[in-house]
Amino acid sequence: MQRNDHITQLDLVARCLKNDRRAQKELYVMYFSTMMNTCMRYTRDKEQALEVLNDAFLKVFTELKKYKGEGSLEGWIRKIVFHTSIDHVRKHTSYKKSIELDVEVDHEINEEALSNLTSEELLQVIDTLVPATKNVFVLYTIEGYNHKEISQLLNISEGTSKWHLSNARKQLQEKLKKTGEYLLAI
Repeated sequence: MQRNDHITQLDLVARCLKNDRRAQKELYVMYFSTMMNTCMRYTRDKEQALEVLNDAFLKVFTELKKYKGEGSLEGWIRKIVFHTSIDHVRKHTSYKKSIELDVEVDHEINEEALSNLTSEELLQVIDTLVPATKNVFVLYTIEGYNHKEISQLLNISEGTSKWHLSNARKQLQEKLKKTGEYLLAI
């Protein structure tokens, strides 16, 4: 970020701290789409994601006095949005207590058909997973958390995290295999 952008953001933060509603709206609009994408990774639909996002921005405005202008404002907001999303997941998702399984996956997926999938189509396939499995899969593969971290974030055992990841991979391979067969038939 350039110096002028940083000064502009600090000015926006200062105005928000004075409860300037226009500044708060400007901050909300500035980061809406980026943060909405984060929320969508952990929720079932746009309505839930919007609810999580609004809860997160309420926390942002409440805690804004803690932002000292060091580091990225976007990163600071993203952290709040992420933790609000995880809190939502904990509250609304039930996980199996503890399952230790190693599942072998031997499905073949047609690479040519998969290369024709857009990232949006791939995310739609991921979104068909049950919430508990989807959340572990997203945390592991997209957000880069390991099983120990996921188990702490979601209050589940590492074994349960591993099971959900394995289950997600198995389901996705089956769905992508069907999608690949469909795409080849077109």
